[in-house]
Amino acid sequence: MNIYLLRHGRTSWNHEQRLQGITDTDLDRVGVRQSWRAAHWLRKAGVARILTSPLRPARRTTNIIHARTLCPVSVDKRLHEIDHGLWAGLTVSSIERRFPAAFADWRFSPETLRLPSAETLQGVYSRTSSVLSSMVTTETVADLLIVSHGVINALLICAALGAPLSRVWEFSQNNGSLSVLRVERRQIVAVEKEIDVAAW
Repeated sequence: MNIYLLRHGRTSWNHEQRLQGITDTDLDRVGVRQSWRAAHWLRKAGVARILTSPLRPARRTTNIIHARTLCPVSVDKRLHEIDHGLWAGLTVSSIERRFPAAFADWRFSPETLRLPSAETLQGVYSRTSSVLSSMVTTETVADLLIVSHGVINALLICAALGAPLSRVWEFSQNNGSLSVLRVERRQIVAVEKEIDVAAW
């Protein structure tokens, strides 16, 4: 079985380097194109089912892929993006300027960051890694697509590799790109970290 991890198509906030978190923004025109290209690639790959975050960018991307592949779709609330708390809606540059110490933690030791009203990276890891664990241990040969968000997919790759949370930013994806987890005998045996299907 292959588990494909797709980051949703681009939104205007992604383009502006503005943290979305759980804010429900929609895909922009580039994001829609990325999603159609991903759908074309995934149809050729033979994906059999889709698991998606409930947030709008992921759901819109999933709807486009579903229209092309006709795969059954399930929504899993555990796949929603990290809640950035008071940073939500701010650009990366403004966060760096206004919160330099916390921003340095987020960049270099993200597992230590604590923000008011925000989720911790460890908390998000716990809920997302449980999704991956249940998928890997399910007896199936059908390929699965997970459509989610930047932080979530990076954490899923961390879980797949058994990597510490301090390495999470090594596994960042561009919008419309996917990673592939190869599963054999209920174990992840290989990870292909990024395939830019949107460039096809």
